[in-house]
Amino acid sequence: MGLIDELRRFRIIDAHAHNWNLFADTVYMQECLDRFDLKGIVILSNLTGGFDPEPHEIEASNEATARLRDDVGARILPFCYVNAAHTDHALSEIERWSERGFCALKFWVSQRATDERTFVVTEAALERGWPILYHSYYRTHGEAPPHEAPPLEIAEWAQRYPQGQFIMAHFGAQFEHGLRAIEHCANVAVDYSGSINEKGAYEMALDILGPERVLFGTDLPGADYYVNAGRVLELDADDAVKQQVFAGNIERILKL
Repeated sequence: MGLIDELRRFRIIDAHAHNWNLFADTVYMQECLDRFDLKGIVILSNLTGGFDPEPHEIEASNEATARLRDDVGARILPFCYVNAAHTDHALSEIERWSERGFCALKFWVSQRATDERTFVVTEAALERGWPILYHSYYRTHGEAPPHEAPPLEIAEWAQRYPQGQFIMAHFGAQFEHGLRAIEHCANVAVDYSGSINEKGAYEMALDILGPERVLFGTDLPGADYYVNAGRVLELDADDAVKQQVFAGNIERILKL
């Protein structure tokens, strides 16, 4: 059985994608959803404005997500993107988009996870029952964005809100460190989206977190779908576990 036929045995939702580049095009997005036989795809933002976006750039990003959802339909799962450094604006965006069917919150690199402004915005999202996804990287080389949150900060933030449901993106980049950092935070799930895709990452996540905290994501269109999906397919795990990773866990988190 080939890779594509093997994937069609599973219900798959991509829990981490962006609507930049070709994915801003409605027709191309629909073609990809059909080609990959995706039941849904989380759209986090097009990251307009770079590391520290201004309010009008945040608005443009969320409006682009809304247009894509309206044009493509229910397979688009829209997350509200905010910059907590502009706290009042972030709160107004949560209110605005919660009324228009957005289902969760996205933090990128505009503020640290332990920033007081992050706490204010977090509490507003949790009051609406939203899960929150936070980009997190532990970098061993190169210069990080100045306010990027490392995995240990994600753990501290999540422990502050035990009633919340959180997602740490990218396994924290250096997965051995990232997974250990949030190992004891039962309210933190993880996705391994992106182009890193090291052998052993999913295996370690399942081993120390359990299958209910591991999500499938790709970081499309900035990474290869089949490389990401293949890492799940090759797991030495039964199909029920793979199905949890491919869709079951994000369905539970988003109450789909």
